[in-house]
Amino acid sequence: MALEGHSQAADANGKPGVTFRKPNVDLTTNHPQTTAAASATAPDADNVGTPAITFSNNSPSQGDMDDLAEKRQQLLGEVRYSKAKLDAAQKQFALQTAAGDLDKAEHLNQEVKDWQARYSSSKAQLEEVERQLADVAQSTKTTPGEEVVVPGENLEVFVTEDPSFNGIYQVRRGGYIIMPQVGRIAVAGKSLSAAEAAVKRALQSSQLHNASVMIERKQGADLENGPLIYLYGEFREPRPWHIPSGITPTLVNVILSSGGVTDKADLTRVRVMRIAASKSVVEEVNVAKILEGGGLTSDLSLGEGDVITIPAGPSNLVYVTGNVAHQGSFPLKQGERVSAYAAILQNGGFARFADLRKVYVLRALPDGTKAKLPVDIAAIKKGQRPDVQLQSNDILVVPEKFWSF
Repeated sequence: MALEGHSQAADANGKPGVTFRKPNVDLTTNHPQTTAAASATAPDADNVGTPAITFSNNSPSQGDMDDLAEKRQQLLGEVRYSKAKLDAAQKQFALQTAAGDLDKAEHLNQEVKDWQARYSSSKAQLEEVERQLADVAQSTKTTPGEEVVVPGENLEVFVTEDPSFNGIYQVRRGGYIIMPQVGRIAVAGKSLSAAEAAVKRALQSSQLHNASVMIERKQGADLENGPLIYLYGEFREPRPWHIPSGITPTLVNVILSSGGVTDKADLTRVRVMRIAASKSVVEEVNVAKILEGGGLTSDLSLGEGDVITIPAGPSNLVYVTGNVAHQGSFPLKQGERVSAYAAILQNGGFARFADLRKVYVLRALPDGTKAKLPVDIAAIKKGQRPDVQLQSNDILVVPEKFWSF
C-alpha cells in the first residue's frame, strides 16, 4: 500500500475514526515498501530499537534546547501517525484473514510489518531526543552561588579560530550581545559556560566550521552608558561608540569622529549591519567615493545597535629592490601617479653597478600570474620611451650589470 497524505483509522466495527496526517519530518526510516524491515518478522510495538537520530554535538548545550524541542514535536507527530497506520493495517489484516482472502491478507501482513518497523524506529528516536533534552536541562542548571549574565554588564569574548571576533561586548537591555556578521546572540540569564555555548553555536551556524569560545566578565570596562554603535575592523580605535544625545549619526560622521581608520582600511567596501524584522541586514557603502565628493546624499544614517565593519584592503605598497641606494617599499595613495624612474629616485637613486637598460616591473595579474614589464631607464632619460606608471603591489627590480668590474 502506497503512503498517503492522510488516512483514517477504523474502529472495531469498521467505522472510520480520527483522521491522521503525516507530519513533515525527515527521518532516516525508509518508505514502508522499501525498508529492510519488510522481510523481517514484525517486532513487538513496545520493543524499542537503536535510535536512528544522531547529533553532531555529543554533549548538547543549553543553546541546543530549541532544536531538540522542535525535533521532539516532529517525532511525537510521527509516532502518532505511524501507530495509527499500524493499528489500521492490523485491523484490515484481521478482517481479510477472517474473510478468507489470502492474497489481500498476505499483502496486508507485509504492510503491518512495515508500519511496525517505522513505529518502533520513530519511538526509539523520540526517547533518545527526550533523554538528550533531560541532559541539557540538567547541564544548564547553575550551581549554587554561580552568577548569571545580566543586561548592562560587559563580556570579553575570545575566539581562537578568528581573532576578528574578539572584543568587549555589552549585554543590551534585551538580554543579547551583537557580534559583527552574526547579529544578536541571547546571553542574559545564562551562566558563562552557557553563554560561551550560545556564542559558539551562533558562530558555527553562520561563520566558522569550528569555534573555540571563551568569555570573561570585564569588570569596570570603560564603556559609556546610553545608545551605542559598534566599530570593528580597520578603525584606529575599534570599540563601542557612544551616540551623543540629540544627534542622528551618519556613517561618515562616525568614522571621522571616532578617530579615523588605519592605513590598511578599504573604504570602498565598508559594511553596516543592522537588525530589521528580527533579521540581520548588511549594507555595503563606498565611503571613499563619498569623501571624494561623490555626493553626501549617499551617506548612511545610523541608529542604536548598528555595527560598522571596515575591511582591510590591498597593501597599496610599491616595492623597490635590486641595485638602488635604498631598497624598500612606499605607500601608493589612491589616485597618486608615480613612475618607475621617480620611484627609484625616491629611494636614493641607482647603486654603482645598476643596469639602467634592464630595469623591469613585476605586476600581478587577475589570474594570479605576474607580468614582466621592461623599463629602459636609459631610453626614458633621453625621451626615447615613455616611463611606466606604477600600481599597487608592483615590484620594481633594478638588476646588476653583467660586467661589474
